[in-house]
Amino acid sequence: MTKSNFLQEVDLGRIILQIITDYRALTTIEIWYELGEDDRFDGGITRAEVTDAVSELEKQNNIVKGKDDKWKINSSGTQRLSRSRVSRDQAKKHTGMDTL
Repeated sequence: MTKSNFLQEVDLGRIILQIITDYRALTTIEIWYELGEDDRFDGGITRAEVTDAVSELEKQNNIVKGKDDKWKINSSGTQRLSRSRVSRDQAKKHTGMDTL
């Protein structure tokens, strides 16, 4: 992967997050349509590229898919806390083990 492709993927993810934030919930095809309106993608963008970017955002727990097949920002707080911010009670609850 070249550096320019990597930067485009990073930007694509950020742009998709912004679109979902603006519209609250969108299907993958609706995201693709919105990206088609964006003048930053002069050469166009394929549905496969959008699907890949959305999948990556889901793996990172940034977005979740609802029962209506629409992507939404993940607001459930599933992202991990840093180790220094996890209390003993939280660690015990999460792992089932008492920490020292």
